[in-house]
Amino acid sequence: MSNMQPTYKRQRFLLAFLQQIAEGVSSTDLQKLVFLYSMNHGASFYEFIPYKFGAYSFQLAEDVEILNRGGYLVVGDRGVQAVNEAPKNTLFQISQDRGKSLLRKAYRQYPYYAIRSQLLKRLFSAEEMNLFTAERLKYEKNAQTLFTIGYEGRSIEAFINVLIQNGVKVLCDIRKNPLSRKIGFSKIKLKHITEAVGIKYLHIPELGIESRKRSTLETPEDYKALFAAYAETLPELLPWLKELYLLLSSNLRVALMCYEKEALMCHRHVVRDYLINSYAVSSRDL
Repeated sequence: MSNMQPTYKRQRFLLAFLQQIAEGVSSTDLQKLVFLYSMNHGASFYEFIPYKFGAYSFQLAEDVEILNRGGYLVVGDRGVQAVNEAPKNTLFQISQDRGKSLLRKAYRQYPYYAIRSQLLKRLFSAEEMNLFTAERLKYEKNAQTLFTIGYEGRSIEAFINVLIQNGVKVLCDIRKNPLSRKIGFSKIKLKHITEAVGIKYLHIPELGIESRKRSTLETPEDYKALFAAYAETLPELLPWLKELYLLLSSNLRVALMCYEKEALMCHRHVVRDYLINSYAVSSRDL
């Protein structure tokens, strides 16, 4: 490895963090240690979601792989371990807990991030579980609502947290081509993540707009013309629009997903408006 530093500031932070843990650390413990440090000290390098084993950052996991390929750290029998020692001027307040003790500490301090954990019953008594049951129930909402959401400007962690905190039960992806360079937003990975946190994923490409029709958009008038043309195709899309309504009827809280941050700059608002006008459903943009 050269003496060059990693590319991004967050990667340099992660490397310095690992360099201070000379003995190495498991991947699960690393996630929890960085999570606790981030929450307790206001560090904003990584965002986390409530995942299978508690707080988890996909970006952090990706950075571990990048630093491993770059020769800055190794992943082996001793877990994740930095190649070099920490710089003398670096000092993070890192919890000394590891394993079950660390999980219990992270779960108790931040119960929201434990609500999807598969380990709760192994770590806590029935009485202690009340804390996590109460936390989970905060997000179990049943008022029928059709949401719309775009992932522009959002990390996968922020995106998933919005879905969980609004009680979304089904994420309906209406991109024609569900591919993205952003971590977590291509179809296969997104389906894996959403279903791991208890949200069903459904892709309806028939409701999408072809990329070539969006490639020349520049002005608000261009967008209005595109959406007007799309609205004229709705009679041809009735089977999938009806499928979407039946999905909402049976699952109550469904989110229409596409890329653009603002719903009015995305064809999802045309689909939303059709369902509102045809079936009198309640709707909200996230």
